[in-house]
This record gives sequence, structure tokens and C-alpha cells, in this order.
Amino acid sequence: MNGKRLRKDRRAISTILAALLMVVIVVVASVIVYAWSTGLLGGLMGTTPTVKEALSMDSYKWDPAGTEVTLYIRNVGTVDVTIKTYYIEYGGATVDTNNFGTPISVSVGEVKPVAVSYGTWKSPGYSYTIKLVTTTGTQFTFNVKTP
Repeated sequence: MNGKRLRKDRRAISTILAALLMVVIVVVASVIVYAWSTGLLGGLMGTTPTVKEALSMDSYKWDPAGTEVTLYIRNVGTVDVTIKTYYIEYGGATVDTNNFGTPISVSVGEVKPVAVSYGTWKSPGYSYTIKLVTTTGTQFTFNVKTP
């Protein structure tokens, strides 16, 4: 009799405790999936910084003869940029392509004048697109209007 009683006392977890344990496991798993999907865990783990070339044009100025425009280019990226080529486009077509004799280096945060010349600019009020190309092949597009 003593042996039977001992076995009876050794029962598994009751169904109520088992159901409660399953609910807790499901809730914890749901919270982890939600945090992962919303990027909370990714934000806590940190990311590696990306290297990015970015140029902006502060302003531009035409020379008195009207044959050259100087673009004042600012490096707003995270790496130094070297400009090697420019394209001049008018009406959707490329009208001139030229390499700079010496590539123009622009350090992070620096503003550099970039002179672009073309022999036959249209009369006043025409808009041109100037594309600057870096040594890595990145293109930056700026618009200028003839004086």
C-alpha cells in the first residue's frame, strides 16, 4: 500500500500549470519576434558606418565672357571625393564631355570651385545639366542657367 501511495503522489504537472506555462512561452516568443521585426534588437546591436560620397552645389558663377561657369561644390558625404570628368547636357543630349587635367579633390566638409567650360553656351536663360563624375564612378547632377 505504501508503494501505491508513493506512485500516486508523483504525478506530472497539472493541466492548469501546463496551460499557464504554454501561455507564458507564447507571450515571450511573440515579444521577441515583435522586437526583432521592428528593429529594436538591430538598434541595440549597432551598425557599421557606411562610406558615402555626396556632393552639393552651394552656388555657381559665370565668368564675364560667358564661356565658363564655376560651380562651388561642397562635400557633404563621409569620405573625400575626387572629381575626374564632367558632362554637359542640354535638351536631354550630351553636348560636351571633358576630363579635368588634374582631378579635383574635395575633402569632407570642404567647398571647392570647379570650373566647367564649353565653347558655345546658348543665349541667356537656357538651362544646362552638368554631371560631375568621381574616380569611383559616382555621378552628381547639377543645373545651371546661362546669364
